[in-house]
Amino acid sequence: MPMNGKKWALALGAVLLALLVVRGPLGAAPLPQENVVIITFPTNGATVSGVVQILGSVAHPNFDRYSIYYAPGPAATATSQWQPLVLDVRQQVINGVLAQWDTTAIAEDGSPLIPNGVYHMVLIRYREGDVTDSFFVNNITVQNEAVTPTPTPTEEAAEIPTPGPETPTPVPVEMPPTATPRPSPTPRPEVTPTAPTGGGGTSALDGAQILGAFMRGARITLLFFGIWGLYLLVKILLRYYLRTRRGNFSLQRTRR
Repeated sequence: MPMNGKKWALALGAVLLALLVVRGPLGAAPLPQENVVIITFPTNGATVSGVVQILGSVAHPNFDRYSIYYAPGPAATATSQWQPLVLDVRQQVINGVLAQWDTTAIAEDGSPLIPNGVYHMVLIRYREGDVTDSFFVNNITVQNEAVTPTPTPTEEAAEIPTPGPETPTPVPVEMPPTATPRPSPTPRPEVTPTAPTGGGGTSALDGAQILGAFMRGARITLLFFGIWGLYLLVKILLRYYLRTRRGNFSLQRTRR
């Protein structure tokens, strides 16, 4: 009997220990028993920058794997250009980090892989038998202002004005020598008096003198004809005036 009492005591202790284990924190439902697929951050309309931790939960009793994709645009459409963030992750996550999204990544040509703009994201959970469940996050704004290469144009702009003032300074210095050869017309009047000694020079001068004399004669002739015409006009007007006056005088005498 004492042996049986000890056996019963041991059995009772084992049962109590099992109950404590089941009711304690270790007795919580294991992760595979959860049924959840959600992204808790970023949320709809969030603004992010730098390296972003994608937080959430993904689990199921028949869990197989999960993947996360993102695409430019405010919301998913039939033409969304999906880019993989993580693919075929076999581990379930409850209130943890699902992936890390580096929005400052740079391509080989130096351009940002994820330019500033609006994006949307989807978490896809795969269950056994190729059954999928999805959770979408829309209107995620990526804004990396600190990454923009603003100092480079300022340096170039500072270097550009340095040669600028140097170029105009030699221009006024070079201009006076270019103006000095302008007194070249001075020797031409010296050539003109020597020209009459030759045959060709005299012909050119005689032609100019003849043309000048002809113009003077024409002006004098026109002036003479103008004076003569004026004289005739005055003479005609005077005769007309005298005739009209004589006629009026004769009429007055006849009336008397």
